[in-house]
Amino acid sequence: MVINSASASNLWASGVMGIQTGTSLLDSSAQTIAHQSVTTPDPMSGSSSSITPVGDLNGAVVQQNQGLYQVKASAKGIEIANKTLDGLFKAVA
Repeated sequence: MVINSASASNLWASGVMGIQTGTSLLDSSAQTIAHQSVTTPDPMSGSSSSITPVGDLNGAVVQQNQGLYQVKASAKGIEIANKTLDGLFKAVA
């Protein structure tokens, strides 16, 4: 497999796009989590607090993890692209 500066640049661009996708997942799932309705206990009635789901809370938490791993993997791809380009520049110099 031949790695040149063009393929390393494509890897870098894919990493940036992956980070954008991951942060978008984090943003949308954070909005779902933040919009959960919480009721406070009423001391007169003795009722306890509860959460009224506005969206899929479990799905939003899973989406948070997906976004996190997407960003981590994409950052690792950028790191590899940077090392590859660094090696190419050192080889040329």
